[in-house]
Parts: sequence; structure tokens; C-alpha cells
Amino acid sequence: MLGNISDEETNKLIYYVSENVRENLIGRVVVESELFPVTHYIHVACQLLYDQAFSYKITKEIAKIITPEEIGKRNKTLASYRNQLDFNSYIMLYLHGRAQIIYDNLEKKATGNTNIIVEPEEKKKETKFILDFWSKLCPNYLDSGTMAVEDGSIRFLSQDFIDSLLKEMRPIKPELNKKLKRTIGLLTSRNFLASADCRSGNFNHGPYETDSPDEVLIFKEFTDLYTGKNPLDLDIFLLDYQKTEIKSKIPNIIIGMTLKNMKSVKFNDWGTCFSEPSDFSQNITSIGLWTKELIHPSKLSYPDNLGNIEKLPIDILDHLIDYSQKSLNEMFIEVAGWNEIRRIMAGVNVYTNFVSKFTPFAKLENKWDWGWTNDVALDQQNSDLVNTKDVKRYIEELRKHEMGFLKGSTGFHPFLNRFFQTRKKRMKDPSYYSLKD
Repeated sequence: MLGNISDEETNKLIYYVSENVRENLIGRVVVESELFPVTHYIHVACQLLYDQAFSYKITKEIAKIITPEEIGKRNKTLASYRNQLDFNSYIMLYLHGRAQIIYDNLEKKATGNTNIIVEPEEKKKETKFILDFWSKLCPNYLDSGTMAVEDGSIRFLSQDFIDSLLKEMRPIKPELNKKLKRTIGLLTSRNFLASADCRSGNFNHGPYETDSPDEVLIFKEFTDLYTGKNPLDLDIFLLDYQKTEIKSKIPNIIIGMTLKNMKSVKFNDWGTCFSEPSDFSQNITSIGLWTKELIHPSKLSYPDNLGNIEKLPIDILDHLIDYSQKSLNEMFIEVAGWNEIRRIMAGVNVYTNFVSKFTPFAKLENKWDWGWTNDVALDQQNSDLVNTKDVKRYIEELRKHEMGFLKGSTGFHPFLNRFFQTRKKRMKDPSYYSLKD
């Protein structure tokens, strides 16, 4: 039964995730958005995921219908409905919220509040369930069979499938290289803005082997492009500003690139590519463009029914350049007129409702009201999933914390300093905290 794991196993999993997140955080450059208070909204979302049992309530219902093992397998395809970024975020953000609450409770206890229970038994039970569910996702998604990216690769496609895609790729010429680079830049910016300036909708994976020992294949995927159509009835997860007047001809694009003579190509759990050279445009030898049909996640099956991949003509790049630029303009004008609370809640939506996007695998997408983020902005209470008053309390409490090295950036929870403790201290008590009495 999910969640039936010992305290010892739980603490081992917490340590594993803590070290994984620490490694990914250290390799990240922190730059605050000019439009969205990213640090602030992330910590609000994390607190909500844990404190209001948001992740637990949703996951518990999903697990009654489909196993995490099956969810992992159903995403072993290009432009999958969920990917390694989502799987890693699922556990990272939950434990992040847990650590914020534990840190605050320990602080209160240290000031003499003896009535504080640092980690109630019910919350321990929830944490064990979430950890157990997560621990079965990635090993059934990644070819490595690991719970996180450990060797710098994100691979989940069969070699036969890779070989068939390589046959559909074409040599790249200087003029095409320039257009490709512009398309990637605009799509990246478009998806960032649509996701409140986070990387949701942008995902990279590989490297995969080719026939040449000095050449590898990688993929860049851009999903959640707005077509205006609703074939799966899943636009319930979209905010109004994401529904632009300009429409994309395709819901996603998969860009395959073979790279020659690279010194290194590595990926982290967030689908970020780290390469040497970092600008590998001159190392691209061929490209392939595809889109994947949308199939409701409840109808997917591995390995026989994961959705057809359609090869795209090169001129799709012209359309995507036009779509991305106009979509960017529309969304920017809309967001620029928002007040702070709406900008915070747009980010909270991304960092909490990504959990809701697991519900279609169990056909539960209509079980809850996903519009609760609007309730917070309007100071209303219409959803039984989230307490809006508590969300507003999180916003105000976290506003007191300022990130010292980024002037004017609020919402930086001080527990994060635990990631910079010595390895000896982290082994004794992980950054995300062992189970507490």
C-alpha cells in the first residue's frame, strides 16, 4: 500500500531529494523577473502544497485509479503530457513547503511556545505517501531506472524509435540555423511568460546515441502552445491571459538536433541543458521538426498508444516566429496592467496546479475547481480545495523575508540556508529535514 514505508526509508528518501535539489540549485543563476515576483510566489505555492495538503488530497484520489508506475510509463514519449521537470517538481516543491513550516515551527518553539508540534503525525503520514508515490514515477520513466537524473542524461526513448527519427532529419544550412535560433529564442520567451516566467512548457532531453561516435542527438520541446481548440477539454487549467487572440497551428513542437564534436552535453532534472560549448549552434549538423497529436492521458498506454508523431515542414518556423512574437506582445500588455496579487497568483497557479495536471491520467480533471487562484485575487472563497485566507496569510508572512543578494526581492524563506551547510551536517539532518517529533 502506498505510504506504508518506515521512518528510516522516509528519511533516506528525504536525504536523496535534498542532495538532488541542492545540486540543481547550486547550478542555477538566480535572476528575478521584471514582471513577476518569482521567489515570492514560489514559496507561497510550496507552503500551500504542504500546509493545506494540496498535493496529498489530489494524489490520494489519483492513486485509487492509476499507479505511479503506470503514469511514469505513459510519458515515455516525445512531448509527453508530463515529464522529468514535473516529476522532480512534484517532490521538490512539496518538501520545500514542508521545510518552510518545520523551520517556522522550530523558531516558534525556540522562543518558548511549548504547545507547538513541529511535525504532527498526520503530516508525517502525508509525507510518506507523497514520497512513496514519487519514488515510483521516475524509475518507470527514465531509462536509467533512477529516481532522479544521476548521470547527466534524460533518456526514455527506445533506440529503434531514435533511429527512425534520425532518418527524417535534414542537414542544416547557415540561413536555416539562424532561423532556428530565432524560433527557439522566441518560443522560450513565449512559454516563460505564459508560465509566469518559469520554465514550464520548455523541456530538453538526451543525449541519445547516433551512428557516429562523435555525434549525439538532443531534443528541445515546446508544449502548451495555444491553438484556440479544446480537443481534450483540458483548457480548464489555463488562465485567461494565456488564451491569446493569436493562435498556433500546432499544440507543440519537437526540435531534434544532432550535435557534432561536443566536449560535453548534460541535463539536470529540470530539463536544462548544460553543454560545452554553451552556444552549440555551430555544432548542429542536422535538425528534425515534429509535432505530437494530443491524446487524453487516460487513454494512453505504454508502449503501443502514446500518440502519433507528425513530421513538420521547415516553413513552420516562420509561423512559430510570428505566433511567438504576437503572443508575447499580447500577454505582456495584459500582465503589465495587473496588480501585485494577480501576478503572485499567476505564479502560484503554475507551481500548484501543475499537480492538478496529473489528474487526467485518472480522469479526475473535473473533480475540483481549479479557478481558486482567481478567488484569492478577488478575496473570495468558492473552492473547497484551498483556503484563500490562508493563502493571503502566506503572502504577507513571506513578504517579511528579503533575499539579501537580490535587493528588493521578497519571499526568500530562510530555511534555504540549510542547503549551504556542510556535508557532515546535511547527512545528519538533510536540508529538507528528517522526520521531526
